[in-house]
Amino acid sequence: MYDLNSLSLSEIVRCGTDVRAAAAAAHDLPAALRAVAALLCDRIRDGDGRGGRDGPAFAWLHLAAGGEAITVGGPPAAGAAALAAPRGVTLHEADDYPVRVVLAVGGAGYRLLAGVTARLDPETAQLFELIGGNLWIGLQRHLGTGPAEREEALGDLLAAVERAAALQATRLEQTVAELGDAAGRLRRSQQELREREARLRDETSLVEALHAVGTDLSSELDVDRVVQRATDVATSLTGAAFGSFFYNVTDEVGESYLLYTLSGVPRESFAKFPMPRNTKVFDPTFRGVGHLRSDDITKDPRYGRNEPFFGVPEGHLPVVSYLAVPVVSSTGEVLGGFFFGHPRPARFTARHERLAVGVAAHAAVALDNARMYLRQRNAAVELQRSLLPRIPRLDGLEVVSRYLPAAKGVEVGGDWVDLVPLSAGRVALVVGDVMGKGIRAAAVMGQLRTAIRSYASLDLSPGRLMRQLNTLLATDLDTEMATCLYAVYDLVHGTLSYANAGHLPAVGVLEGQPSRLLTGPVGPPLGTVDFPYTEQVVAVPPGEALLLYTDGLVERRDSNIEDRLAHLQVRVALHPRPSLAALDDLVAGMVDPAHHEDDIAVLYVRQPPDEVPLTARATYPASAERSRTARRFVEQTLLGWGVPGERVDTAVSAVAELFANAATHARTRTVELRLHLLPAHIAVEVFDQDNRLPFLIEPAFDDEHHRGLHIVRATSDRWGTRVVADGKIVWAEIPLRPH
Repeated sequence: MYDLNSLSLSEIVRCGTDVRAAAAAAHDLPAALRAVAALLCDRIRDGDGRGGRDGPAFAWLHLAAGGEAITVGGPPAAGAAALAAPRGVTLHEADDYPVRVVLAVGGAGYRLLAGVTARLDPETAQLFELIGGNLWIGLQRHLGTGPAEREEALGDLLAAVERAAALQATRLEQTVAELGDAAGRLRRSQQELREREARLRDETSLVEALHAVGTDLSSELDVDRVVQRATDVATSLTGAAFGSFFYNVTDEVGESYLLYTLSGVPRESFAKFPMPRNTKVFDPTFRGVGHLRSDDITKDPRYGRNEPFFGVPEGHLPVVSYLAVPVVSSTGEVLGGFFFGHPRPARFTARHERLAVGVAAHAAVALDNARMYLRQRNAAVELQRSLLPRIPRLDGLEVVSRYLPAAKGVEVGGDWVDLVPLSAGRVALVVGDVMGKGIRAAAVMGQLRTAIRSYASLDLSPGRLMRQLNTLLATDLDTEMATCLYAVYDLVHGTLSYANAGHLPAVGVLEGQPSRLLTGPVGPPLGTVDFPYTEQVVAVPPGEALLLYTDGLVERRDSNIEDRLAHLQVRVALHPRPSLAALDDLVAGMVDPAHHEDDIAVLYVRQPPDEVPLTARATYPASAERSRTARRFVEQTLLGWGVPGERVDTAVSAVAELFANAATHARTRTVELRLHLLPAHIAVEVFDQDNRLPFLIEPAFDDEHHRGLHIVRATSDRWGTRVVADGKIVWAEIPLRPH
């Protein structure tokens, strides 16, 4: 197929050759005309796709030679005659019959007329010129022409081929030129694309680097780590030989001072130099008014103007390339500045400056967050500490305690420990944990601590106290729950009586022996259900240390509580004597002080074996007449213990009043007298079987009665009463040294 709208030179030549061959191969002239007509109708296609089996590409085709003619489609007779043309190719517009272009190829002896349905350009019309020339040569053997005519026909054909070749060559040259221009444009476009791609890669890498920096810094809330990380990253990204970050901090009293970090060199490299002053080089950075990038700062007119250094101090690392970027918060506060140096010139580019500016922006946000977090955390911790009790110092008892707020987060917790002195060598040990965090938990903790101290002053037993505490939490503070362990440590008798409301067990450790968990009945947490909390009594020999703690010391998400308690027992066994160093080492062995997620409260107590109180007791009938015998018992016992005489007299006076009060007013058969020599006091206890409690009565001026308890109050540091299972005890503590 030959398409009239897209013919190459080779196709034009091949089509003419096919026509010549078809004409020459026929046995006579009519057959030759029919063969050529059939070939043209079969092989030529127009721009609309007509040709071959789809129908001829011609509205009509007329061939004539040597008196023979053939017409395909048959034009009007007048049209055929009118279209006779001289030798050559003529394009005709035809409006009176259904064709758009008529071609006439003529010579002395033949005519080729075709009505083509496609509009042809001159280049395509050359096809018919070559067809005509080849047809004329192919018909020579049927027309009987001589050598002259054949030579003329060959000349015409050669000229037609040359014209077609010249035209095709011109078109090819134009195409090559156009392709060359297109190739040049393509190369320029490719270069632009490569440059854009390089810029895009650079921008992408810059964005990714700054994003990584921002992610890294935003996860850090410690000021020191923020500034060091920012300095390290910025120094690496800028390719500086060394970098520094000078930043402002404000202490608790509001005083501001300047600190710095270094990267790329040891801190000792700058230890001997003073802090930089606001010279003309440093001033823009410290005031936050702009960046400064110099290929050679030593040639900057602002450099080296101030005495005594005129640039940098002697021994300072050489700085030629210089880059400085301020670190400014979103509120406009200048937090500090980055300074980068290199001993060679022209080391910092615009890209390095952009990276430094980006790191400075992230550092400003991270530093703001860290400072805000520090302020909030300090306030929260201060609030928690203000609500925690002050653990008193007690003679004859080694006591250390610790409260460690969670290393993460700023919300306060509800953990606490407490120690409450009771009567006659007894002390209450308390540990508790209010569920949840925040101001509410801390407030409930403070209320529970106050309530426990109030109940303890009434000398309630651990079980009764826990029941009262549960009622308080369930009624007045019904939105909270808490765990609590309340224990009464009797230093005189070496016992520990305790009740547990959902708390972890205390640990006891005696030097040279394995530690033990003080287990026993455990009730539900306070504030959940009404429950009859029971108490457990265990012996605590002199020298055994007791550890009370909150769950932050042992609970971990990645291990079970039994394993953690076993680990705690091992750690406690390493420190059988309480001390701040021992307690700190114990806590450090259980948790990471920098990353623990819960508050920790710990109380560690121990009675030294050489400070066990001396004790004596005597029982007398409830008779006022036996008061003299009781006084003699007190006097002899205390003198035998080496108590100074004036202190003995004071104790005898107090005992006389207590004994007389019990013998006279109590409904009891006997009165038991107990004496305990404590490290700083003489403890006196008078026991009777009457559970009615005595109380002070202010006597009238001339009243000779109701003065006994007033005498006891005047001669003792503390006095009080407590109900026991089969009666009551009235007690007093007389100081061994007069005030």
